[in-house]
Amino acid sequence: MSAFPSIKLIYFAAAGRAEAQRLAFYIGGVPFEDKRIGHAQFAAMKESLPLGQLPILEVDGEVFTQSHAIMRFAGRMGGLYPVSAPYLALKIDELLHAMGELEEKMGPAFSESDADKKKAMREELATVTIPRYAGLFEARLEKMKQIPVFQSQDVFIHEVAIYAWVKSLRAGYIDHIPTTVLDGYKLINETHEKIANHPKVKEWYTLQHNAPKLKLVYMPKPGRAEPIRLAFYIGGVEFEDERITVEELTNLKPSLPFNQLPVLEVDGEVIAQSLAILRYAGTLSGLYPVTDPVAAYRIDELFAILDDMFNYPLWGASHREKDTEKQLAMRGELSSGMVPKTLEFLEKRITANKGPYAAGANLTVADLAIYGVLLGFKSGVPGFAKTIADSYDNLQRVFKLVAEHPKVVEWNAAHNQ
Repeated sequence: MSAFPSIKLIYFAAAGRAEAQRLAFYIGGVPFEDKRIGHAQFAAMKESLPLGQLPILEVDGEVFTQSHAIMRFAGRMGGLYPVSAPYLALKIDELLHAMGELEEKMGPAFSESDADKKKAMREELATVTIPRYAGLFEARLEKMKQIPVFQSQDVFIHEVAIYAWVKSLRAGYIDHIPTTVLDGYKLINETHEKIANHPKVKEWYTLQHNAPKLKLVYMPKPGRAEPIRLAFYIGGVEFEDERITVEELTNLKPSLPFNQLPVLEVDGEVIAQSLAILRYAGTLSGLYPVTDPVAAYRIDELFAILDDMFNYPLWGASHREKDTEKQLAMRGELSSGMVPKTLEFLEKRITANKGPYAAGANLTVADLAIYGVLLGFKSGVPGFAKTIADSYDNLQRVFKLVAEHPKVVEWNAAHNQ
């Protein structure tokens, strides 16, 4: 079992009040889902939120609020908060609460709509409020530096919070507050540099965090791409669904990573392997539980069973064979061997996962993968009986659940008539 619960941090696609928390989880090596939403999504979900605001943190499905409380949780989970040393925790909390005080004092200058009033308020922040608090923070950091544990290269959550605060003021997007407002505060800037130069922080900023531009390329049929299309569509993930002809594939094939389709372009980079793409689509759409290792394992196990069939030499050979008689003979052999073996393995593991879905209680990309395989058989593949999977009750139930999903019905009505 994982040492960590399933964690999902939900905030806007910006740094704001969630950046320090994201970094605290990442520095501490705590697996978490960094869910970034748009303002339209927030408006739709606002009434359901405990306090009608973001960020929120889901821990094993339970929803929590308050950014500094989230910060402490991240610190506890990742070793950035001294839970066994109450006095040290008190010193950190003192700074975090003071930073919370400053955040509240800065808030009105960001919500003010009158341009002249906003300018005056921000100028007061820059000349009075921020320098006052920065001086207080500097003095408290000086006191903390007298304690050996705070002289080390270990990272603590108050340092991450200071880093995010300094970074936001240096960014230059806050009118009327100079980017140099904190330049004269030695320890504040040393703290910023300590975190900025941390390997995990540098690594974090090399990663992709906002929605990528996606293009899925396949032929004009369901095939190996349909589960991927459905995963994106169910999850509301924008993507371009490019369907090419056999002639276009012939021309494109030499340039493809593994000379085959589907491929997914992610911000222009071409990625292959259908189940790898499906797992990625599930991650973006919430249909692959990245922070729950056991749930992810159940899906990966089912994927591996399917992969064994897809990678079986005779399976590939039967799709490449041009001679109809030879192809039918190959598929006859598959129909009495590898295919029923695969279906039986899937049936057994779904039983063990205690459904109703393939990997347990919730719809996942495993269900979409199974749906895609059964859809192919049911639609008719020369050499395979359309009823080849009909005797497997679990597989039929999974197929029906996916086929009747409102988003799948909607997709099929638009694309597969």
